[in-house]
Formats: sequence, C-alpha cells, structure tokens
Amino acid sequence: MTFDYENHNEIINNIKELLLIGAKDRKHAFHTPIFSNNNGNYSTSSRVVVLREFNQEKMTLNFNTDYRSPKIIELKKNSKSNFVFYDAKIKIQLRIKTVTNIHYDDNTASEAWKQTRLFSRKCYLTKKAPSSATMLAEDGIPEHLKGIDPTKDESEIGYKNFTVLENLIQEIDWLYLASSGHRRLKISLNNKPKFEWIIP
Repeated sequence: MTFDYENHNEIINNIKELLLIGAKDRKHAFHTPIFSNNNGNYSTSSRVVVLREFNQEKMTLNFNTDYRSPKIIELKKNSKSNFVFYDAKIKIQLRIKTVTNIHYDDNTASEAWKQTRLFSRKCYLTKKAPSSATMLAEDGIPEHLKGIDPTKDESEIGYKNFTVLENLIQEIDWLYLASSGHRRLKISLNNKPKFEWIIP
C-alpha cells in the first residue's frame, strides 16, 4: 500500500476501496468479517458472515441470512451492531459500529435473491431453523439435495427464509499496525465525517 497513513481523506478512501473489494472478491480477507449484536442476555453474539455488498454512497454493509435465525429476533429488539475486519497481509483492522435494517420479502431482498447462486440458495431450504436442536449431526438440507444443487424451481421455496441485513455505518475505528509505529483513527459518520486520532 502506498497511501499516506496520516492523511484522513486517503485513509477513508482506502477503507472504501478495501470494502468494495471485500464484497466482490471471495478470496479477500474483508470478504468474511465478524458480525456481532446484543443477544438480549447482557452479552454479545458473534459470527463470521459473508459480505455481499458495500454501498459507498449510503455507507452500508450488506449480508444475507435466514429469517428464522435467532439474530433476527435479537436485532428487532436492538438494531445496534458491529463488524470487525482484519487483513493480516496489510495489517489493517476495522471495527465498525452499525445500525441494522432487516429486509424481508421486499425489493432489496428480492434483488439480492436474484443474484444468489443455487449453491447458496440451498442453505435456505432447510426444514429446521438455524440454531435449532437436533438429535443427529446434520445440516438440515433435504436428503434428495445432498451433494447436489437444487434446480432453480426447487430453490425458489427458500425465498421465504431469505433475508438481507443492511447495516448503516455510524463509526469506523481504523487501526494500522507497523513496527515503525501503530496508527489508529476514529471516523464518525454524520452529515460530514469527523476524524479523531486515538492511541492504538
């Protein structure tokens, strides 16, 4: 990377570039961030998700999930959420505070569903809800689909379980690790970005 690690504008532009790449390139470190939310029991639930879209105009991060997942109920009660991205090669960590908007059976969900591959659609065909108990070690996929993708017509049944979580960025905590000296910048996003250097 060749940008100035002490220039606010260059840093935020680089953040946007990394998030755009992360949403498109499944091999990029930013493609699979950790997403966290409050589970209602005075603790936090965290899991790795697949970043499907970064909208740099709206400053939103989108990923898909099953509407039957416990996090849907949790996010309806408390929409505050967080992402953590880390790329070991470039030694940059992003901790991002967001507010989550649930898109279920609307235009956003419909458009995302059209872009979802059959392999991924199969995940939404499970008879049992995510996180539900089971007597056997299984993934819940119907037996006739074991090892194969569903047809397009078969996959359409899964749309009723499909949801897009759109996460509006409120604040970015950018950390760059370097032997010459770490750098950490807090970026608050309101009408206009506000920058504040903080000790790593």
